[in-house]
Amino acid sequence: MTDDTAEAVHHDYLERWGMLFEFLGATRMMGKVLAWLLTCDPPEQSAADIAAAVGASAGSISTTTRTLVQSGFIERTGIPGERSVYFRVKSGMWGQLFRRRMSYILQMRDLVEEGLAMRGEGDPEGSLRLRELRSYCCFVERDLPGFVSRWEKEGEEEKEKKA
Repeated sequence: MTDDTAEAVHHDYLERWGMLFEFLGATRMMGKVLAWLLTCDPPEQSAADIAAAVGASAGSISTTTRTLVQSGFIERTGIPGERSVYFRVKSGMWGQLFRRRMSYILQMRDLVEEGLAMRGEGDPEGSLRLRELRSYCCFVERDLPGFVSRWEKEGEEEKEKKA
């Protein structure tokens, strides 16, 4: 594969991450920056490195990295002897992401319970949508913590195998 072909393939890869993030309600640039930080070498990249890789302005990268840091996907870091700020994927962030989403499910369940109380007992058919959502929330609340724990345990076991 020529350098030009490899670059085009990687650009397409970043773009597909961007489209996925856009579909999920985030920005396309968030997906592209995260994809770059998942695949780049070295793992720490300056804003200028990221901008060059994804073809974006410094302002766009600044806004996007700030959002990704606040969302817990990436972290700011420094390199000894360097003045620039660097960014990298935050270690352990996938489990943290699931836990954060779990807190949203708990809030949703509380709102469902409030909605059911508002409706009262008089309209069981009208409460069906809320009861279905409550069932989903309870399922996730019950099963997601175990899922995340098993995933983290497998990850630790993989690290031990490699050590």
